[in-house]
Amino acid sequence: NDQKGFYHCFGCGAHGDVIGWMTDQRGMQFMDAVKELAAQAGMEVPAPDPRAAERAEQQAGLHEVLAAAQDWYRLQLDTPEGAKARDYLATRRFDAHTMERFGVGYAPAGRQALKAALAQFPEAMLIEAGLRIAVDDKEPYDRFRDRLTMPIHDARGRVIGFAARILDAEKKDAPKYINSPDTPLFDKGRT
Repeated sequence: NDQKGFYHCFGCGAHGDVIGWMTDQRGMQFMDAVKELAAQAGMEVPAPDPRAAERAEQQAGLHEVLAAAQDWYRLQLDTPEGAKARDYLATRRFDAHTMERFGVGYAPAGRQALKAALAQFPEAMLIEAGLRIAVDDKEPYDRFRDRLTMPIHDARGRVIGFAARILDAEKKDAPKYINSPDTPLFDKGRT
């Protein structure tokens, strides 16, 4: 329907807009569909900005690092070291479904545990993602240690940071909650 700008198949129920038609029904890639439609309309698609492409590539790498960290934190909750975290969650009446749904995990106490688990990523990337802290000339260390972790997601559902809660109620020399620092993906004020 050209006037309304959508299509609908009464046989199979498929529907969407013109770009959806090009990608779903004609098997085109998104950008190819945009370029073809622009050409039909007599418009020019702006050339990609190399700096924007570089930023997008950097962000894709950080998304990958944070997803790997989330997977690892989630697995750590089920380890013997994660028993303290599971016990705490039980006192707060968190059931398995809720923990899975929200991605609750556990960051072990070791200062180098995450680095060892995510050895496939360069140290600089772990620091840039906010997972490790680098101070002056000292060896970097894991930001989240002996804490429950909760992923923070963007509007597309990708992990962009973490909130973490301390487990030891008697410990008064550390904040009860900490968040990821501002990174290229996570801006606490905006998120």
